[in-house]
Amino acid sequence: MLGQRLRWPRLAATASLAAAIAVGACEGESVKVPADSVINLSGEFSSDFALVDQHGRQVRNTDFRDRIMVVYFGFATCPDVCPLALSRLSAALDELSPSERASLAPIFITVDPERDTPEALARFLAFDDRIIGLTGPVEAVDAARASYRVYARRQPMPDSALKYTVDHSSFFYVVDKKGRVDFALKDSLTPAELAAALRRSIPAR
Repeated sequence: MLGQRLRWPRLAATASLAAAIAVGACEGESVKVPADSVINLSGEFSSDFALVDQHGRQVRNTDFRDRIMVVYFGFATCPDVCPLALSRLSAALDELSPSERASLAPIFITVDPERDTPEALARFLAFDDRIIGLTGPVEAVDAARASYRVYARRQPMPDSALKYTVDHSSFFYVVDKKGRVDFALKDSLTPAELAAALRRSIPAR
């Protein structure tokens, strides 16, 4: 799995952004996000998608304009990278307060729409009903990937019952309430670090 493969123009780790993401994890303690785990994105990224969730409902990116989207691309039969990344996201959500969680929309978009039906995503994401799974026709999923400039390529596995796997980039994309893709976070962040980064993205009330 190509968990850290980058094929995007003008990506740069921003020390200033990472330095800003330092929050109190508890009284007298803070969690700092490593500077090289925060990736600033150019204006060539967009958050557009028109897909179907794990319950069969039509969903568009504009449906989440009242929340901060945290978007991850993967697939349900992924053997290691996706389950680990999603488990970190789930644990990070547990680190946040109820009001902070209410400000976020954790979203999983498949890169394998031919296998990942709504029913398959519902089974895959049954461990955490806070995560919204999205799939759809191949063309619609390809359009979503293009918006986020996500790398994904099918790799044959002739000796496996699965027949193929999908190599793909593995990042959490943070999208603000206006639909702008603010930055990406590496999937190697610990749950506490990921929670700190997400908390910093929630506008003050």
